[in-house]
Amino acid sequence: MFPCGGSSVEVVSRLMKRLEEAKGLVPQGASSEDVLERFNKITEKMEVLRKELQESKGKEDTAMVKFALVAREVDDMLGPEITFKTSNSSKTESPLEKLNKIIATLEGSGKKPKDSTGEQESKADEGEEEEEKVLPLEWQIQESSAWAHLLLVVDSFETQLKHCLLCLTVFPAKAVLKKRLLIHWWMGEEIVTSPEEGKKCFDELVSKGLIITIKKNHCNKVHYFRIQSWIRRLLITVAKRNGFLDFDQDGRPSDDYSRSHRACLRLKLPPIGDDAENRLLTVYNVYKRYVEFEPTWLVNKGEMTTMQLGRWQDSDQKNAIEVKNDEFLKGLHNCKSLRYMSLRGVSRVETLPESIGKLTKLVVLDLRACHNLEKLPEAIGSAKKLQYLDVSECFRLNKMPKSIGSLSNLEVLNGFLLMSDPSDKYVCHLHDLAKLTKLRKLSININSLIAEKELENVGELKKITTLIITWAVVTEKKEDSHSTSGAEAPSQEKKQQGTGKDSIEDLPPKSKQSSDAATATADADAHDDGEDNVIEKPQMPHPPEQKPSTSDVPYKNADRRSKDVTFGTDATTKKVQPISDHEARPTTDGQDSGVKSPTKKETKKIAKDRYLDPAKVTLPSTIEKLDLRCFTEEEFPQWIGPRKLQKLKKLYLRGGMLRSLGDGRGWKVEVLRLRFLDYLDHPSWENLTSSFPGLRFVEKFNCGEKSSSHKELSSWPCNENGLWSNEDAKKSAEDEPKAINLPPPETD
Repeated sequence: MFPCGGSSVEVVSRLMKRLEEAKGLVPQGASSEDVLERFNKITEKMEVLRKELQESKGKEDTAMVKFALVAREVDDMLGPEITFKTSNSSKTESPLEKLNKIIATLEGSGKKPKDSTGEQESKADEGEEEEEKVLPLEWQIQESSAWAHLLLVVDSFETQLKHCLLCLTVFPAKAVLKKRLLIHWWMGEEIVTSPEEGKKCFDELVSKGLIITIKKNHCNKVHYFRIQSWIRRLLITVAKRNGFLDFDQDGRPSDDYSRSHRACLRLKLPPIGDDAENRLLTVYNVYKRYVEFEPTWLVNKGEMTTMQLGRWQDSDQKNAIEVKNDEFLKGLHNCKSLRYMSLRGVSRVETLPESIGKLTKLVVLDLRACHNLEKLPEAIGSAKKLQYLDVSECFRLNKMPKSIGSLSNLEVLNGFLLMSDPSDKYVCHLHDLAKLTKLRKLSININSLIAEKELENVGELKKITTLIITWAVVTEKKEDSHSTSGAEAPSQEKKQQGTGKDSIEDLPPKSKQSSDAATATADADAHDDGEDNVIEKPQMPHPPEQKPSTSDVPYKNADRRSKDVTFGTDATTKKVQPISDHEARPTTDGQDSGVKSPTKKETKKIAKDRYLDPAKVTLPSTIEKLDLRCFTEEEFPQWIGPRKLQKLKKLYLRGGMLRSLGDGRGWKVEVLRLRFLDYLDHPSWENLTSSFPGLRFVEKFNCGEKSSSHKELSSWPCNENGLWSNEDAKKSAEDEPKAINLPPPETD
């Protein structure tokens, strides 16, 4: 038998050698020319495969199974009774023809299907359901005697752990999932009662080898994971047996939820609407981009605990979700059992009904990236059990309702907006959050200078461990002839209609970004640490009158400088002036827009005229992670220092005018991430490590490009991606050849 040991590259090399031996057995003659030509073609294909396998080691197991099939055919060809058939009219398939077919299947594995034009396409990119392919190795596992034993093992798990695991069957094979998303689902169905209990169940699944964790260089915690395809197949069988979910023959959730009481929204399934829906526990949107419900859809959902209509993938324009309108939410008061509600990334939801206050069991409310959301109802404060609230990237919101300060169980609050005068009694201010004794993670968006004064009260938040602050400088825009480049200003109707061009001006005013921080961190957050991050890759929202399309412009490709923003329902157009810009931004027609970014002198004047008194700012001493985005001053904030933040382990600085990292010594920071700091003027790596002696990880991306010490910053020992880790540095030092101490040379 042909030896199949070693790597796939080695197997291919040995196989090619055996093919040459088989080629030598072909009898001489004119009729053998066709056989020799086919041998040459097979050899060429095998050489291509060998090169591909050298570049990709991820398909090793699959390739080994298929190469074993090829090896057996070659062994048959080299057997004592081999006969080469050269006649194309023969009905009997020769070993060489069989080998050709096997090579063809091997050659096609791992490639995307081609359409009629021959171009490769991805169903997932078009928002369609991608068919799961079962590899030969998986079939071998399922057909083996061990399969029944594996089913018995999983089925014997304790009920809580088994239900936690079976939730994974909803998602497509090989999908990268967020740990927090899964735990929220578990909390919604009361499989677990708290995030801590959910993390314990997750860790147990990892310890049993059922989950593959995905770690990031700068974070020791696990925030992302995936499962293997064959394990998903195993779980599907168990889910069917236990009535947890029903699946079709292709392994996708079926439209029959009469037993499981869990419905999954899929592209080709009809909308939910039958007698069984009255007993639904969970509605989960797996693939559907356009969701349309009747206004009475929630009327009979008194038993529903989990409603995930938003996206479960990372922020991406391809995964945008749209509802016809928000009329169906008027029946929300009927959902007395609802504990988890997600509208993440759903457009055309402008407001939530006041009846949300009647959801007395609601624990998780995820409204992130609802770009059309204009208002949070005051009644939200009546949802007393709410622990997690995310309104980040909701750029039309203009205030926080006063009642948020009464959510006594709130632990995570993302996207808290500071825009109003601190004396305004009708909105929620930072000091109102001091009553939330369980609040541990908070992200703040400061959208006016007068509101920045509220930072003086941040020290009242005694339990905060993660704090993210994003600045935006907002000034009144003067509507003059310069602002429209000499042309008539476009009407509100024209602005809302959009043109489909890659221009930020074509988007509706209320949909535009309220902070330059989104630009500064557009690429940064693709590598953020999952559970702690608050801003994913921002995407420009599409106009309400249009469906999402490929013409929608990702924010990172839009104009990085001046952006018109209309906040809330106020008709006054504001001009967001990113402080990091020092030149006027011309319009697309080459004329000056008339709106110039502040100079350094103007920046200092803005800092001098601000309402905030830095001497009065005291950050909570409990902070472990601090993330400052688009900080508006050149000097490192004096209210941040190593003596004041003894527990600080992660410091992120992104965008803005910072020129230095201060003169502090003795920082206990282990992770330092610096991104988009054009004017950073930190002198040397030696000074950095003396200020931050405990560094474990450093990231420097697009920093110092406009500073005088750009060359010194470039000399930092970071790799081509701007990353440095202490472990890599130690390993590199250990790998270096040690110097040999030789005696000094003799002198005459």
